[in-house]
Amino acid sequence: MKKIQFALVALLSILITKVSNAGEMTVTGKALATYQTGGTDASSGKSVGIANELDFTASGELDNGYTWKYQVQLDDATTANDDTRLEIGGDFGKIGIYASEGGLSSELAYGIGALGVGNDYNKLSSGADWEGLDVSDYGNIQYHTPKDLIPFGTTVKLGIAPNTNTSSKGLSAKGSGTVGDYADGKRLEQIYIQSKPIDGLTITGDVARTAGAVGGTIQADDGASANLSAKYTIGQFSIGYGEGGYQDPTTTGFTTVYEKEYAGIQFDVNDAISVSYAVEDLEKGTRSAMAAGDTTTNKTTVVNELQSVQLAYTTGGMTLGLAQIEEDNADFTAGRKATNTIASVAIAF
Repeated sequence: MKKIQFALVALLSILITKVSNAGEMTVTGKALATYQTGGTDASSGKSVGIANELDFTASGELDNGYTWKYQVQLDDATTANDDTRLEIGGDFGKIGIYASEGGLSSELAYGIGALGVGNDYNKLSSGADWEGLDVSDYGNIQYHTPKDLIPFGTTVKLGIAPNTNTSSKGLSAKGSGTVGDYADGKRLEQIYIQSKPIDGLTITGDVARTAGAVGGTIQADDGASANLSAKYTIGQFSIGYGEGGYQDPTTTGFTTVYEKEYAGIQFDVNDAISVSYAVEDLEKGTRSAMAAGDTTTNKTTVVNELQSVQLAYTTGGMTLGLAQIEEDNADFTAGRKATNTIASVAIAF
């Protein structure tokens, strides 16, 4: 993997030595304001919040016909060199260097949600590590196959985060407070595959693993995650289904494994109104470490169950949303329930 990693960096360096003509700069962004009421049976309340993203994107063409793109994103959690990408594309495909960008996880590829997925609308409690591993949590290097190279609209993406040391900053790593803390000091490798064999059907999968200490070999306490999903749209209906698993690479005295199953359906009433319903079961299994020769399982399991109903109305660049979420065994605590109602206004420009 080291040889591949160095080869990608060297090739990218060669490609960008061809000076391009003047590029173009665009600025896009979005803002999301929310009002929510609810919480777990242990705490509840009302809150108002706003989140925002602002993307500065420069792009152009090199003298040899290759294209390039440089993008910096400013958001609520922006730090130095955070959310940045540099990409070079051509007949060979695409090579990129990313800082906290370029996610390859397909964990949400099956997601159905009138207001979107992977945000406040389908998560209430903590347990931040259920999403598994993704190179976008760190500085990483990627190669993407060119379009139409593989049959059935298939794309393959390979990613390597050479150092997941969260105490570092900039392009070497991201100071992450989630999965990064558990993969600290390891190399992360990931492969992502997406295929569109027929109109309306998208099949997506990814596999990721940590690989020992930096430059080391695979260790017993390394983590791994895998996801497989399918999403099909016909007319005004969309359905999605997915499964995933994740082994936490902490394993100091215990091993934690997450298994997820998800299904959702969405109906677009017209160009402006959409409604969706989704269910998600997430199982967390924790097993204490065993001494050599010990065959005792000593495992505890809790299943987090979530249901989400969403309604969205879009006019121009603005979307008005309403979501109702109910959760059983919140925070992976047996018997704890959580509910949340979220009203939102999102603006894209």
